[in-house]
Amino acid sequence: MQSLDGSNNNLSHPDWGQLGRPYSRVAPANYTDGRSGRPSGPNSRNVSNRVFNDVNQNIFSERQVTQWSWTWGQFLDHTFGLAQGGTETANIPFNAHDPLERFSNTLGFIPFTRDAATPGTGTTNARQQTNTVSSYIDGFSIYSGSSPRLEWLRDGPVDGTMSNNAATLMLPGGYLPTRDARGDPASAPTMVIDGRLQANPNKAMVAGDVRANENIALTATHTLFAREHNRIVSMLPNVYTAEQKFQIARRVVIAEQQYITYHEFLPAMGVNLPTYSGYNPSVNATLSNEFATVGYRAHSQIHGEIEVETDRARYSQAQLDAFAAQGIKVEDGATPDEVILAVPLNVAFFNPA
Repeated sequence: MQSLDGSNNNLSHPDWGQLGRPYSRVAPANYTDGRSGRPSGPNSRNVSNRVFNDVNQNIFSERQVTQWSWTWGQFLDHTFGLAQGGTETANIPFNAHDPLERFSNTLGFIPFTRDAATPGTGTTNARQQTNTVSSYIDGFSIYSGSSPRLEWLRDGPVDGTMSNNAATLMLPGGYLPTRDARGDPASAPTMVIDGRLQANPNKAMVAGDVRANENIALTATHTLFAREHNRIVSMLPNVYTAEQKFQIARRVVIAEQQYITYHEFLPAMGVNLPTYSGYNPSVNATLSNEFATVGYRAHSQIHGEIEVETDRARYSQAQLDAFAAQGIKVEDGATPDEVILAVPLNVAFFNPA
C-alpha cells in the first residue's frame, strides 16, 4: 500500500520525497551571510514584468493547447509542492512609473513574506525551505497526505480510524463536500479561504490539497478525479473489502495522473523525454528549490476568464441576468441563437495570478 506522505517510496532511502522534508538544491544557497541574509538584486516585480511581458505578443498558444494545459499544470503543482509559509516580511517595492506595469497600487509595495526556515537551518548553516506535500505524482491533491484528512474525505464516520469507512470519497450530489458537509465546519480540514469565499468560508469545498478553491477550473478537476475514484470503486467485485477497493481505486487514479502527465501534458508543452529505462533507486525524487520556485512557475499561462459559447435557449433571461449580477459577462454569440458566458476565474473563487 502506497504511503500518503511519500515515505518508503524509495525503500533504500525512505525519506526521499517525503512531505515535511527540505527542498533539495541544484545550486548552493546564496545568502549574503551564508545563513539567511537576503541577497541584493533587481526588483523582482521589475524582472517579472519583463520576462512575462505580452505587449504586442500573440498570447494564444502556438502549440494549439487549450486552457486544460494550465489547469492540469496547476493541479499537478498542487500534487507535489507547497512550501511552509512564514511571517517574516519581505515586501516588494512597487514602481507605479514602470512602463510595463498594468496595475495600480496605493500601498507602494506588494505584500510578501518569506517561507519559514526548515527547523535546524538558517542560524549556523544555510536556511532551507520545507515542502509540506510529497514530491511524487501520487494523487496528493485528491487524497491528501494524512490519515485524519483522508478519513474526513471518505464516506463513513470520522472516529479516528478508517477501518469502518467506505471505499468511496464523499461527494454529496456528485460534488466535492463543503466545510459544513459533516455538520461542524470547525472540524473540517483546513482549506485556503480567499476572495469571495471569505464572506462564506463554510461553503469552501474540501479536497486533498488546501488550494482546491483557487479557481473554478482547478475545483472542477478535483471534482473530476474524486468522481473517477468512485467510478472505479463501483466497478470492483464485492469479494474485496472496502479498504481493498479504496486502495485499488487510489492506485489506478494515481496511475492515471502519472499517465496523463507524461503522455499528454508534457508532450503538449513540447517536452519529449527519453524512453523510460527502469527504476533507479539512486535518483533522489525530492523536489528541488529551483524547480519549485523558478522552473515550474507558469502562472502567466492562466487566462483571466473562461468563455463558454452555448445555446441561448438553455437559459431564461432571468438566469442570464442573474449571471450578469454575479460578475459573469453575458455576450452575444456568433448567431442570435448563441450566447457567450465569460466567467472570470476570480468571480467564482480566487485567482492569485
